[in-house]
Amino acid sequence: MSPELFFANYTRRASALPKPAWQMLRILTLLVTLGFAALLALNPGVGLRLWWGLAIPVLPAILVIAPGLWRQVCPMAFLNQIPRMTGSSRNRPLPGKWKDAAFLIAVTIFLACVAARSALLNQAGGLVAAGIVGVLILAFVGGLVFAGRSGWCGTFCPLGPIQRTYGHAPLVVVPNGYCPTCVGCQKNCYDFNPRGAIFADLVDPDQRYASQRRLFIGLLPGLICAYFLQGPSQTYGHELYLAILLGSCCASAGLYAIATSYFPLSPHRVAAVFAAVALAIFYWFAGPIVLDTLAYFLSFAAPEWLIAATRSVGAIGGMVLLVSSLHAERMFRQASSKAADAAPEPTRKTQLRTRFGGTQSAQVTDRETKVAFPVAKGATLLDAIESAGLKINYGCRAGLCGADAVVVCEGSKHMSAAGDDETATLRRLGLEGKARLACMCRVSGPVVIDRDPTSAAPEPTLAAPAAPAVDHALASGVARVVIIGNGVAGTSAAEHLRRLSDSLQIDMITSEPLHFYNRMAIGRLIYGRAGMDGLQLIPDKWYAKNRVEVWRNSIARSVDRQNKTVLLATGESLPYDKLILATGAHCTTPDPDFLSFDNAFVLRSAEDAQALRQHVQLRRARRALVIGGGVLGVEAADALHHLGLHVTLLQRSDRLMNTQLDHQGAARLAAYLEGIGIQVLTEVNVSRWEGQGEGLRAAWLAHGPCARADVFVACLGISANAQLARAAGLEVGHGIRVDACMRSSDPDIYAVGDVAELPGALRGLWAVGAAQAATAAGALLGQPQPYQAPRVVLQLKCDGIDLRSFGEIAARPGDEEYTALPNAASWWRLILRQGVLVGAIYVGPPRSAKDFTRVVQAGADLTSLRADLRRGDLTGLAKLGTD
Repeated sequence: MSPELFFANYTRRASALPKPAWQMLRILTLLVTLGFAALLALNPGVGLRLWWGLAIPVLPAILVIAPGLWRQVCPMAFLNQIPRMTGSSRNRPLPGKWKDAAFLIAVTIFLACVAARSALLNQAGGLVAAGIVGVLILAFVGGLVFAGRSGWCGTFCPLGPIQRTYGHAPLVVVPNGYCPTCVGCQKNCYDFNPRGAIFADLVDPDQRYASQRRLFIGLLPGLICAYFLQGPSQTYGHELYLAILLGSCCASAGLYAIATSYFPLSPHRVAAVFAAVALAIFYWFAGPIVLDTLAYFLSFAAPEWLIAATRSVGAIGGMVLLVSSLHAERMFRQASSKAADAAPEPTRKTQLRTRFGGTQSAQVTDRETKVAFPVAKGATLLDAIESAGLKINYGCRAGLCGADAVVVCEGSKHMSAAGDDETATLRRLGLEGKARLACMCRVSGPVVIDRDPTSAAPEPTLAAPAAPAVDHALASGVARVVIIGNGVAGTSAAEHLRRLSDSLQIDMITSEPLHFYNRMAIGRLIYGRAGMDGLQLIPDKWYAKNRVEVWRNSIARSVDRQNKTVLLATGESLPYDKLILATGAHCTTPDPDFLSFDNAFVLRSAEDAQALRQHVQLRRARRALVIGGGVLGVEAADALHHLGLHVTLLQRSDRLMNTQLDHQGAARLAAYLEGIGIQVLTEVNVSRWEGQGEGLRAAWLAHGPCARADVFVACLGISANAQLARAAGLEVGHGIRVDACMRSSDPDIYAVGDVAELPGALRGLWAVGAAQAATAAGALLGQPQPYQAPRVVLQLKCDGIDLRSFGEIAARPGDEEYTALPNAASWWRLILRQGVLVGAIYVGPPRSAKDFTRVVQAGADLTSLRADLRRGDLTGLAKLGTD
């Protein structure tokens, strides 16, 4: 079996039984459990013998062989998932403090049950029955409130630590049947990939998280020994009994610590040995107990040889567990060292990384956490960092925004060379020669990085190349350029102008109080606690270093074309030789009075996002209504969901993101959103708004129902901020009309970015604004080059799904069209016109589209893959994308 199949997550595995069969088994198991509770309460003698003598001892064997079978039929899991299956769950994310404490709570409950067995639980059938009913109720309540399986199964369940210990290398994988799509509700999700979770657990960058799991595995053999060796009853007091339990646990955990600290053994191997020893000890004592229970109810006398044979079950089971675990480790090594041939899907849920496994041809070490992780052939450094579960800012992923700058402390010779876009961005950030952009780097050997570009001294590198010898401003007779707007288009224009001329005077006017920041990441301002940290893309000193005079908090009131001056609202005026309008766009609202309500918002700037977050907190909003199901609407709904709100998303079209997705891709996206608790309504129009005082209360839909909410967010597209140009007498349509060199109807005035109207050009995209700025800068300094549209692969910025879109979404007559198979884990579509890729769509699990995106971005020739594509097979892209 290949590593890819061995570590395949549940989305890539077929169910062993149809859903109705699983439901019947779950109901049957729940009824049996409730029957046990009734028997324990009504006939404790029989109930306790069956419960402690048969039901409990059999469970570890099931967990070693097929833990997924138990997780499919577990009555606690069934009750926990009923609210989600019936659509009645509130789907709230589990608070961070609860997540941090969840494993400790689960272990505490488990240890308390073991400690209480001798004194109470072995004799009190009614108490055991109450405990069974109690955990069933808690599981149901957890599912009723929290998203996915975070309310019990993956967090607080006392059987969870045992399942992850004995079931860390299952012989048979029974895939998760509860989650239609992964909602990212827990870290290192066992249900997502039971064979991969252990590798992430033991080397997690959060030392507290990893240490808790190691400690439990380490103390388990001692706990089992102490319990069984002291017997069902003691002649000494319960205090001494508990002291012996505690001492044995400490001794066992100490042995584990010695093994991992003083010997060159991987954490995984030590954990496997301790789990196998714990299993062997358990069945050495529990094997005869099971036999005695069967002999009691079947009325036979067990011979001594049979009793001895039952003790050997533990040794056999332990050996099986150990061998299976070592086999999994070998497969993981193979997957890590030969990632180009066969690699487990690098998703946040699997987090298959480790500090062992030999040297890697491409391995990265994070200096802060000391975590080392492999880089699959062809993957970017950003892909690898995200797959390892390390935190890093993200942005355009095209080398233009600079959000993911990292310092290469060692091994820069193993990094791919920086291209023009990356170099220009690093220069703008003041990091040229000091850092690299993770999204643009390919790694070919061992490197050490620091994710904070300001905190570490880089490895010495060659000096940056000298500036061009020709000053194009002097050559073209241009002395002063005024730029209105400091977004990506305006800032990129200033950067390119300075690269072309050292003498040029550059003034930049902006109404914003902030310098250039990552607008693509403002959704994080809604639910994150870091504020603007990491979002500002240019240090303040860049402007002084590049002699760009910035007029912040300043409004350009008018443009006097005859005298070539810009008049500010303060009464000041700025002369110009050339003027660049980069005034951007504003959000369209569903009603002219929409923003007059204090709970109605749009999302265009950092100020918008911060105001929305503040309102939700101050007014304790619980329900949000997002109007508009395009890219921004989906991202806004996801951000509000992360903030803990119940979100309803309205879309006028028949599907979400209708200009970027086909029907199948939109259906996958809608299923994901609904799976995490966001209600999606398509083909709906708002007929009227209902307000009360200064706030909105509801949106009445044309087809009848009323959508009530505490906060309303409009995401209905953008309209160009062309008022200034219109007042100046420039030709204006949907935006400022420009030619191929971004010149307006006035040859001394240029327009770039969202405010510009260029036939056939996309709007609202970072790369487009940057490319138009470069075109305008060259043209106004006598270096005209017609605008060339960049090859932009759109990416949805939602953690739980990987969605990409490029070009056209529907084939024309004569086009070649290839699609995924209907039941595949990911949906994709490729459209070729005369052999050229003109359209591509991908919707799948997190971080699964890196090869697809790289091939589409490069416009690679797909001729050699036509036969594979017809079969719905994309595996060939991995090699093609790196050729």
